[in-house]
Amino acid sequence: MERVNRLINDEEYIRLSDRIKQAEQNRKFCRHGLSHSLDVARICYILNLEENLGIKKDVIYACALVHDLGRACEYESGESHHEAGSRIAAGLLQRAGFDEEEMSLMSEAVSMHKEISDAAANKLAVILCRADKLSRMCFDCEACEECYWKEEKKNKGVLL
Repeated sequence: MERVNRLINDEEYIRLSDRIKQAEQNRKFCRHGLSHSLDVARICYILNLEENLGIKKDVIYACALVHDLGRACEYESGESHHEAGSRIAAGLLQRAGFDEEEMSLMSEAVSMHKEISDAAANKLAVILCRADKLSRMCFDCEACEECYWKEEKKNKGVLL
């Protein structure tokens, strides 16, 4: 997990995370900080093991840690956080030591994590999308009634 630790200690990663934290400081809905990213990483890793996908643990964790970094751009310019995140991820992942194939897989997964079919070729994208949704505890959220998520998407209990 050395590459993951290099990632979370990267100056740009820290700056982007701080920008998101500032933008969301008064947000009553789900936030997109380190806690959320680690929840997503852990759920992704469980899905990876359960489905025998064979994706490396540090690739899963790094992808989950960068998947919402584009929110910094979304809050400031309105650019989709999926597209911005994919673009931002490249430099961060390269500096952390990931190779071209890994970076391509992760960047694509970040760009696709909003909605994706389970039949998609990029299995990392599939489990990232699922884990991102599963990480939310709508059943214990004070803002659940005001949330913009459709009722059928809200997690009404512990799921996996």
